[in-house]
Amino acid sequence: MRNVSIAILLCAYLAGCASSPPVQGPVHEETSLAVGASLDALVPELIEEEKAAGVGIAVIRGGEFVWQGYYGEQGPGIAVNTNTVFNTASVAKTITAETLIALSAKGLIDLDEPIAAYVDHPDLSIDPRYSLLTARLLLSHRAGLLNWAYAYEDGVLAFDHDPDTRFSYSGAGIELAARYASAKVGQPLQELAFEHVLGPAGIREMSMGMIAEWTVGRITTPMDAEGSYRPIAELNESLARGDANSAADDLLSTVPAYAKLITALLESSWLSEAQIAERERIITSLAQDDIYQCPELSWLTCPTQFGHGLGWQVFEYADHKVLKHSGSDAGENAMVYYSPNTRNGAVIFVNGANGWVVMTRIIEAIGDEPLIADYYRGLIETVMGRPMPPLVEPAAE
Repeated sequence: MRNVSIAILLCAYLAGCASSPPVQGPVHEETSLAVGASLDALVPELIEEEKAAGVGIAVIRGGEFVWQGYYGEQGPGIAVNTNTVFNTASVAKTITAETLIALSAKGLIDLDEPIAAYVDHPDLSIDPRYSLLTARLLLSHRAGLLNWAYAYEDGVLAFDHDPDTRFSYSGAGIELAARYASAKVGQPLQELAFEHVLGPAGIREMSMGMIAEWTVGRITTPMDAEGSYRPIAELNESLARGDANSAADDLLSTVPAYAKLITALLESSWLSEAQIAERERIITSLAQDDIYQCPELSWLTCPTQFGHGLGWQVFEYADHKVLKHSGSDAGENAMVYYSPNTRNGAVIFVNGANGWVVMTRIIEAIGDEPLIADYYRGLIETVMGRPMPPLVEPAAE
């Protein structure tokens, strides 16, 4: 199905088609080299077809960061590389969730404490239902709020339905959870994240909603859906101004930095077994959700159950579960996932608005989570109306 010779030519043309050898020694070397060869043949063609600028990928196997690859451009004439800083959009929610989980484990906050005593909101506080909101409800998208104020006809954030009754994805809710933690502990969110999660894991190259000085010359120039580079200020005014929604959006990160986080989460030495289990617990089922519902396709094996937990989306299959989160904005896309059972995972950052086909094909090529790849192939077919046959056709019986 793929034309390898065309892919090789595209590698040369884009000047950024390059995979790196295993990062952590020979344990998974054979597997990582095979994955690298597959992605080297696949990704440049995807970039061309989908009008994306560039891609960075990391693969985790058995809890080890074993492979990384970079393709295409960070910006005009600049190849994506290990130092490239991607805007990962809503992947920011995972950092917020992990920070609040860590604070809760240390007794510094209570995920079930009403936030109203610490956080006022100009539009929500007057509603008696505001007193019901807790960090747990907010992190699991059960607050009764729509995504952002712009989702309402009058542009004013309000309760769409009663809290703790059903799922409703809300970035505004994640921001409220972060404000509660910051108010209770008395420190900004990013400071808390580095003190309690990122710093102990040895992670430095992340910035939450701010174009920090260290990112200058390294941050991606976003590519729009038509395949044109656009200034950050045009596609993301708040990030350019420095007042982005840092708890729920606009996490800036290198690929190795987030890969290091996944390896740390697989250990979670700062949490008890019960607290790790709480992170992995499905709080809100998505089986009937209009957006996330598993498509009814003959070739698709749907999860036994799936939904949202504390910040993460959780997929449960018969033999393992997967925690994942995606990010998607006007000029960027991202996907991160890991399985606490297999201890495999991946980081996929795309510089470009057209990322879903790219990310799905990459998951498929990595090969550790074929059912997740099938789930997204099904969504692309049913929601986007694009046929997504498998990369390799099943052998005839």
